[in-house]
Amino acid sequence: MRIPSTQALRALDSFARHGSVWRAADELHLTRSAVSHQLRLLERDLGFDLLERIGKGVALTPRGQRYASDVRKALTVLGDAVTRHAGTGVGGSFSVSCTPGFASLFLCTHIGESRQMYPDVALRILTPRRLDDVSNAEADAFIAFGVGNWPNRAVELLC
Repeated sequence: MRIPSTQALRALDSFARHGSVWRAADELHLTRSAVSHQLRLLERDLGFDLLERIGKGVALTPRGQRYASDVRKALTVLGDAVTRHAGTGVGGSFSVSCTPGFASLFLCTHIGESRQMYPDVALRILTPRRLDDVSNAEADAFIAFGVGNWPNRAVELLC
């Protein structure tokens, strides 16, 4: 047996959560007939009924409820994998030059946040010998204290 289409599985998941073809269609930005069609194709491919008519409405069969629960778990695993592996699209390296005190008391305590946001960026911390030395060509950014005269540098007051 082949794995059903992701679109059909998403239609089932949305229907199971909302209990309505109309709401599932709205969530998936599809027409109601497109959602119904996906559900019929899924039933055909699986070889068992997912839905049953109840009065004017439609509901999941007990087997359909169990299958929808498994589908929800599988879609969650897929979504988590995308989040973990897709990254932000930002990569490379970034070098910051700052005093050793600022590096140890502030930057090192906040590196975890930047690693979560930009897992593919290597952060390098440089500490100059002189506190006002902004001449290191390897640094992408400098964090310095005081109001200095740094020609040819874009300067922004942090606080």
